Amino acid sequence: MKRAKKQIFFYLFVKIVIFAASNHFYLSTMNGQHISQLFPLMRVVVALIAGMVAAFEWGGGVPSGVWLAALGVAAVATALTGRQATAQGAAILTAVFCLGAFLMTQQREALSAALPEGPRNYEAVIVSEPRERGKVMQMDLRIVSGSMQGRQVKAALLKDTVARRYEHLHLGDGIVATSVFEQPKRFGDTHFDYPLYLQCQGFTATTFIFYRHWRKAEVSMASLGRLERTRLEALKFRQGLIDRYAQLGMARDELAVALAMTLGDKSHLTRSQRDLYSISGASHVLALSGLHIGIIYMLMVVLVGYRRWRVLRETLLILGIWAYAFLTGLSPSVTRAATMLTIYSVVSLLRRDRMSLNTLALTAILMLAFNPMSLYDIGFQLSFLAVLSILLLYQPLFGLIPVRVLDCVGWGGIYPLRWAWAMVVVSVCAQIGTAPLTMYVFGRFSVYFLLTNFVVIPLAYAILLLTALLFALSLWPSVQIWLAGALSAVVGWQNGAVGWISSLPGSHIEGIVLSRWHVWAIYALFLLLAWWLRRVRR
Repeated sequence: MKRAKKQIFFYLFVKIVIFAASNHFYLSTMNGQHISQLFPLMRVVVALIAGMVAAFEWGGGVPSGVWLAALGVAAVATALTGRQATAQGAAILTAVFCLGAFLMTQQREALSAALPEGPRNYEAVIVSEPRERGKVMQMDLRIVSGSMQGRQVKAALLKDTVARRYEHLHLGDGIVATSVFEQPKRFGDTHFDYPLYLQCQGFTATTFIFYRHWRKAEVSMASLGRLERTRLEALKFRQGLIDRYAQLGMARDELAVALAMTLGDKSHLTRSQRDLYSISGASHVLALSGLHIGIIYMLMVVLVGYRRWRVLRETLLILGIWAYAFLTGLSPSVTRAATMLTIYSVVSLLRRDRMSLNTLALTAILMLAFNPMSLYDIGFQLSFLAVLSILLLYQPLFGLIPVRVLDCVGWGGIYPLRWAWAMVVVSVCAQIGTAPLTMYVFGRFSVYFLLTNFVVIPLAYAILLLTALLFALSLWPSVQIWLAGALSAVVGWQNGAVGWISSLPGSHIEGIVLSRWHVWAIYALFLLLAWWLRRVRR
């Protein structure tokens, strides 16, 4: 019943989006063309986000039924104002606003439902590989029976040091346990909200399991959806690849970085490694994101060819990207990148502008409709702000140096000055979009981010290419061992370069304190800068 209800609302949502995109709202002009005609979905996504923010920040006491009733009123108003473009546009945006508020409120009601009091007996499936953290094993559980059925929780299981039963727990195993479920607690003095972070990832509680209060058992997975079961099987396959990595004799530091950059497993990274990459401004290469998916997409394009059989080519590319996304566990950052590249491929078949604000807006709309809490995920915010900044600022900044100057040095169709300048512009654009939010959340700014990107991005290409060859040539162990050595060397160079950059004088600024209003003011100035640069360029 709940699934059918969700499908109905998603269908209604898509219809509103399509209807809004097909109408013209005459608000302002640019070079004789209406902005709404150029980027019709931007208005839709802004209204959707505004509704979600209103419901999250100020609508805590408003039930989802109220927003649903308001959505119905706005839909009726849309139908009654068919011949009045301005009034109908306002009614459609109001409907999208109410729909965003309804979706956010409905998800928050599900995630913040009251937890049962006292110890509870339940069955659960382990949906992440258990990791040792001191005296406990940390893991994610999907509850499949009892009063918490269907919920996902963060679990800490106390190790039994005598029988050592915890050593036999792996991803996909079932357990029967008794424990108390608690609301996540906030820690630290930064702006990072851990309970909100867990909600964005779909977790509703945390629990501590005493070593005597659990046992391994076969449990029914009937309550898991098909997508969740497919994801679980993909994670099991990934774990096999991780084990294969470990058998190739790579050093611990190189192995940890390679696993993070290729399979999305960051559990082997040490605190010092995370700090070095953060200080140097290279944290983005450790988290699978648009950079990694883009590199894999380009490698697949080279593999399948450029021009022949366009529909078959794009279909293979989309299937390959989503296969990799499932392999890495469908993390939010990978899902965002895969969704955007899927839209990119579809739009390319329609011979439209592939990398545009409409593509970015449609990606955001689809992801927020599926999971409204993604809006408050720091990864979601950083990735979309980076892409938005690149789309707005890349062309005017790249045009500051004439093309004839950039092409004055080159051979065989390769122009190093153009490549270097493009790297600088992309890095600066992405930094402009993400720096205020990064400073607000983490209180840190990496000064040498440009130098870092010139080092780690080419090495990221080499690492992903060597990894692809490593697994593709698994039938030849001797070749695979040689490739593992080459991969270890490249990762070692990257670790050394990151460590050197982080040790430079003034490599980072710590202790930055910004308020929300500061962040909003900075982004407002950036938007004015983007508008001014575009106007000067025209």
